[in-house]
Amino acid sequence: MYLACLSTSSSNDKLAFDVGLQEHSQGEACWWTVHPASKQRSEGEKVRVGDDVILVSVATERYLHTTKENDQSIVNASFHVTHWSVQPYGTGISKMKCVGYVFGGDVLRFFHGGDECLTIPSTWSTEQNIVVYEGGSVMSQARSLWRLELARTKWAGGFINWYHPMRIRHLTTGRYLSVTENNELCLVSREEATTALTAFCLRQEKDDQKITLEDKDLEVIGTPIIKYGDSTVVVQHSESGLWLSYKSYETKKKGVGKVEEKQAVLHEEGKMDDGLDFSRSQEEESRTARVIKKCSCLFTQFINGLETLQMNRRHSLFFLTVNLNEMVMCLEDLINYFAQPEDDMEHEEKQNKLRALRNRQDLFQEEGILNLILEAIDKINVITSQGFLSALAGDHNWEMISAYLYQLLAAIIKGNHTNCAQFANSNRLNWLFSRLGSQASGEGTGMLDVLHCVLIDSPEALNMMRDEHIKVIISLLEKHGRDPKVLDVLCSLCVGNGVAVRSSQNNICDYLLPGKNLLLQTQLVDHVASVRPNIFVGRVEGSAIYQKWYFEVTVDHLEQTTHMMPHLRIGWANSKGYVPYPGGGEKWGGNGVGDDLYSYGFDGAYLWTGGRSTQVMQKTVEPYIKKSDVVGCALDLTVPIVTFTFNGVPIRGSFRDFNLDGMFFPVISCSSKLSCRFLLGGDQGKLKYAPPEEFSPLVESLLPQQVLAGPLLVEDDIAFVPNPVDTSMVTLSSYVESIKDKLAENIHEMWAMNKIEAGWQWGDYRDDMRHIHPCLVPFDKLPPAEKRYDSQLAVQTLKTIMALGYYITMDKPPSRIKTVRLPNEPFMQANGYKPAPLDLGAITLTPKLEELVDQLAENTHNLWAKERINKDGRMV
Repeated sequence: MYLACLSTSSSNDKLAFDVGLQEHSQGEACWWTVHPASKQRSEGEKVRVGDDVILVSVATERYLHTTKENDQSIVNASFHVTHWSVQPYGTGISKMKCVGYVFGGDVLRFFHGGDECLTIPSTWSTEQNIVVYEGGSVMSQARSLWRLELARTKWAGGFINWYHPMRIRHLTTGRYLSVTENNELCLVSREEATTALTAFCLRQEKDDQKITLEDKDLEVIGTPIIKYGDSTVVVQHSESGLWLSYKSYETKKKGVGKVEEKQAVLHEEGKMDDGLDFSRSQEEESRTARVIKKCSCLFTQFINGLETLQMNRRHSLFFLTVNLNEMVMCLEDLINYFAQPEDDMEHEEKQNKLRALRNRQDLFQEEGILNLILEAIDKINVITSQGFLSALAGDHNWEMISAYLYQLLAAIIKGNHTNCAQFANSNRLNWLFSRLGSQASGEGTGMLDVLHCVLIDSPEALNMMRDEHIKVIISLLEKHGRDPKVLDVLCSLCVGNGVAVRSSQNNICDYLLPGKNLLLQTQLVDHVASVRPNIFVGRVEGSAIYQKWYFEVTVDHLEQTTHMMPHLRIGWANSKGYVPYPGGGEKWGGNGVGDDLYSYGFDGAYLWTGGRSTQVMQKTVEPYIKKSDVVGCALDLTVPIVTFTFNGVPIRGSFRDFNLDGMFFPVISCSSKLSCRFLLGGDQGKLKYAPPEEFSPLVESLLPQQVLAGPLLVEDDIAFVPNPVDTSMVTLSSYVESIKDKLAENIHEMWAMNKIEAGWQWGDYRDDMRHIHPCLVPFDKLPPAEKRYDSQLAVQTLKTIMALGYYITMDKPPSRIKTVRLPNEPFMQANGYKPAPLDLGAITLTPKLEELVDQLAENTHNLWAKERINKDGRMV
């Protein structure tokens, strides 16, 4: 790749440009001119080793500059000058002429005895930190790869010579070979890798003679001496002078029995067979090992972050350790890294790429990256099911990570029988199908790819398929439609390695074909769903429901997912007959708003009802309703009429004279990948535009404690119709008639006391703003209309008691019923009146009479409501 001046600027210096790497050298972005930094060199003179130079970008005329921002070193192109020192690394001519010799920076294996190599155990961890000699399949795996790094800065890519100190770095862990206090070999991190602990040198033979090289002998390109396959070397620790050797011990392995293992150690004398041979790794192999190192670190960090989130439930701690952006980019690169070769490629080139891809897949599986991916998927599923990620639900990066993990899993196992065979057990298959049945759209697609790869490349898994598994796959056809990937999976179930799998074929025929014409349709329509809030309004004789309502719907997201345009209709529906069902549509039954005679909808250009449309707006480009558009819906039950607005502009068209049976409710019908919101007014979505004159926001029809969202059966008795007790046939006896005046007077006294407690005062004229009322006077001085109202209320109360089945009898009254003695402040009025209601504190009510009190209160409310409705009053 080429060092290039990029067009972006992420630095605090807004005049600076970012510097990075790009794959091509086209244009001026990757061209730099070299200028001498000292007067000892002139323009045009050769650049020599050790010179200080200034690099200038041809494209931007800025200097290559390094600085620190937020405790991180960055490189950019700015107007600040930075001097760069020229240090030699290696020469291309030496590698061309001396093919087969060992250079600094080479990735290789240490072979011991021809049948084993220096490596780390497959179960290596920081707790079990040892280095061993092992044979078998490890000799082709990435965990046996090492890089030789000369312990110097000049000519670090030169020849590896005798006695030259070097560090040996393990490729997949990124750690350096070091020595413990017990002279055992281990791996340490870069921060712990001091030169004293990690410097080794190569010797031709073991001798006690210690040779110290001077700097002038070390900082040279060296001579071609050590050759791959020909030179046998002995490794010596530079600081202690101890030799690399091994110690043997017996151990038991499951399924094998007793085996001899060799642990690498440092020893004063060592053994006769301590000599090692070098075997150079393939370039593809070493590149994959470096990718494994990065992935292992990133995935482990991601999984640990999820575990921390599960324990502490704090997203801040999760984001301290995990960078979702980096994770997304890494997964994208990995998916491209494991991409299959293109079909139109030449046969030989295609086979080479397939061979390299197979090698990458094997190395990833052998180093445990496949298991890390599965563990990450499991962690995400567990944490998501527990609701810990609800705050990240809308995070685009998080959704991409979930989908990419499945795609990467499919890419690693595709065409690889060994990797696919891991899923050929009942637990793994059940895991696959459990995830398949409960996936989001992006994840489900990736999981289908995984399942298809397993069935194609693992006959063992194909033979383990059961009825339940096939039912899950068939259910996807009903859930997502005729998805080609689902059909591919069904096809792969029928034949394995050219042999028919009769059990799967029979199950597919049994569960898919009878009564199903899904596979035989020539064209499929989108699945449409309807959504409504729990708000119902209607015109019911004698009810208190207001008659003019208005709401809005705004579109947040709109995306086309099939050959059809997104479906979106907004309007009103009636509880008497609007029953949409999945699988409906034109000529197939009610599918959404406007498909029947019980709903009235608008789609941005057409009005819909009864499955028929009428164009009301001249629009030719679909979708008619786009993101951020607002559709207003008004319902006037006094006419009746339904009208619409589009972004505040009234639509020339309406629905009139429809049936008023049942209750009306707002409704949206939409297809998948579409997001919109009801704006009902108030705290349930502020209206973008004002309602038409005399119309109220729909939120005002909500009763206290009414649940707006959630399951609720459509009910027709939501309208409140006051029904007071009928007292027209009740007559009062003479002794009851005698107490009506006293009851009326006490009703007035109670009313006056409550009014004064609420802050009202007497005055000649009523003023609601100043809390002045002219009726705060004795009962006998009330205006005739008010006195008549209190008397009628008293008579009505007595008649209601009789109508409810109670009897009123005369009891022996006390000698004198006392009145409540109220204080002068604030009850004494300017006109000398002070309320004096009867003192009923000594009277106790039985439970039966308590029930009567509730019935009287309800009846009083019904009487008041009926009177208001008769005066054309409505609930608003």
